[in-house]
Amino acid sequence: MKTLLFAISMLFLFSCGREKEEKLADDFSNITFSFDTVMVDSGDDFINLKYGLWISAISKDHKYLYNWNRETSELDRVNLDLLVLEEKIKFEKEGPNGVGDYIFWISLLGTDQVLFPSFENMGLLNFQGEKLRTYKLIGEKFEGDTLQEFESFSNQPIISDDGNTLFGILGNWKEKSFYLAKFDYENKTLKKHELPGFEKLADYTVTLNSGGGGMMIPPEKGITEVGGKLIISNSIFNTLIVYDMAKDSQYQVEYENKLTKSGKSGKYVTEVDSEEDFYRAASEIGQEINFRNPIWDNKNQRFYRFSYESIPKENFKDEEEKEKSKVYLTILDNDFKVLGETFVKELQSSPAKHFVKDGKIWIYENVDDELGFVRMTINYE
Repeated sequence: MKTLLFAISMLFLFSCGREKEEKLADDFSNITFSFDTVMVDSGDDFINLKYGLWISAISKDHKYLYNWNRETSELDRVNLDLLVLEEKIKFEKEGPNGVGDYIFWISLLGTDQVLFPSFENMGLLNFQGEKLRTYKLIGEKFEGDTLQEFESFSNQPIISDDGNTLFGILGNWKEKSFYLAKFDYENKTLKKHELPGFEKLADYTVTLNSGGGGMMIPPEKGITEVGGKLIISNSIFNTLIVYDMAKDSQYQVEYENKLTKSGKSGKYVTEVDSEEDFYRAASEIGQEINFRNPIWDNKNQRFYRFSYESIPKENFKDEEEKEKSKVYLTILDNDFKVLGETFVKELQSSPAKHFVKDGKIWIYENVDDELGFVRMTINYE
């Protein structure tokens, strides 16, 4: 294992005390950041980073990272405590235990089961490659709300501990509508919850219509589970929707960013008929503020949320040129009250895959095609 360590200190805005927690504080002089980079030892094997960690999941205890390798239909199991590639878990593409060719997300259940999607259903398999259960969307009869044509999960759903219920953002690419959906497979019921504000995402979805085909770049959407609550977000505005899984109810969280806008407000051309205009429109939208999903720090009992403004590339179609951004960090307490925010000058691009482990923010980094993480420590003095 290779470890690169360098310290970076900076002044940071933080709250002045509990008596002022209703206000946005402006004295963060006792807070500093430090960074180090750690590498995962893959031994005689390797981890395929062709797609980064786009199709990956973190175990609930944050001990393991599981990364899907499309080319080999394998799940790379990385021990984050030891920083080693422990094993490659093989799955079949075809047959009764097949997961299919096109996997675009994975969800974990317990310590040895993983949920794979397909175009019509989802399969729950154990780490021995055996299919334990199939969850159908199309063709399944649910009481309650109706599953409309073209509706499917827009990203990985959250699966209950007993495996009977799926919670996720249900998207309809044709109608450009979104709901929080609760699929109860034990009682065969479906309940949809409106996601206020998500109708605005259509104003920032770029679509290329060309030659009977097309491409689409939609805003990012996020859903994560923290302490029995689902935190739902999107990249367009900072408003959060919090869903209580036990109470089957939700509420909105509103807060104001001081260093940036609290959401996009620009007017953009989103229907184009050339590839050049397609990438140009997406680039222009990205230059206005974007928000990542909040991540939970269990050790310090607070949320961290990155936001960023993309800096235009010299050639916006050049996939080899790494996109740079102005990156900001907002810290929120357990009740989503803003404790402070700062411009993070040390980060030159928006964090892609990132999570909190042992009180540190871990940010995925490809270092010469080897899996690494930049670990960001917030030092409380």
